[in-house]
Amino acid sequence: MSGKPKMLSWSDFPPDFVVWKLNPTGCKLTTKELAPGVYALLSSIPGVDNVGFVVGKKGVLVIDAHISVAMARQIQERIREVTDKPILYLVNSNYHADHVFGNCAFPRETVLIQHRETAARTPYFKEEWEFMLPAVANDPKIFEGASCRAPDIVFDGHLSIDLGSIAVETHWFGPANTPGDTVTYVPGARTAWVGNMTTGTFGLCLESDAPAYMATIARLMERLVIDTVVPAHAPIHGPGVFGDNLRYFGNLATQVKRALQEGWSLEETMKRTPLDDAYRLPDADPRSVFTNGRHSYNVRRTYNSLKEG
Repeated sequence: MSGKPKMLSWSDFPPDFVVWKLNPTGCKLTTKELAPGVYALLSSIPGVDNVGFVVGKKGVLVIDAHISVAMARQIQERIREVTDKPILYLVNSNYHADHVFGNCAFPRETVLIQHRETAARTPYFKEEWEFMLPAVANDPKIFEGASCRAPDIVFDGHLSIDLGSIAVETHWFGPANTPGDTVTYVPGARTAWVGNMTTGTFGLCLESDAPAYMATIARLMERLVIDTVVPAHAPIHGPGVFGDNLRYFGNLATQVKRALQEGWSLEETMKRTPLDDAYRLPDADPRSVFTNGRHSYNVRRTYNSLKEG
């Protein structure tokens, strides 16, 4: 990719979009063993990032560095409670602050791995800092000490890593939440860290659109056999969530394409494309405002993308 990629701006979001809450203040990461040598680190604060690590005979691979230097250090503390083996690799699921701002707190000997689309965006540290500040209650102290760290390995479609006695794979199946969404997969445990691709219900096509998201999920389902899904911002769940996303984005793509064929405006399309009852939460559920806003964003993003494209 040549030139500066398009970075996100809050002007791109509909008025009812609720800013995600990623402030890690008081967050404790709990270690959960998913299989021999395979661990999830689960956040004590709903919505704040889950991460993970894999331990082989040679050393450790970490999935995501979290949002701050303090959280990155906490990840390493949890690892040291399990093993004293060297932290050989660190994989970023995407380029956003909550996945990469802790990179700088890992040892220089740790090999940082990013997909090429993620690597193209992480240099724009200042822009990401400004964009993500509202997600941490506009508290700049959260980001103190963080700095941009360039990847050591940039991969394109697939990378295999031998930790000794256990294999780990990184995969890119296409854009979904971000252009460089990376799935970290342990074949022997049928476990995958999917970053922001799933949330337990339907995803947010933050920098893609419904057809692209659907195609990415379909390729993932075709290529990988997964029993356990570790998302960044939701509890661990099973693979049924992929089918839920296919149905949601498939229906959304069909509705928006029809709207464009009928000549509807964006405003009319958003009004006439409500969230399906299968995904709607009761109004009394505090998560419903977030879910409805996410759907509005998906409609807007898909409409503008398909109209331009």
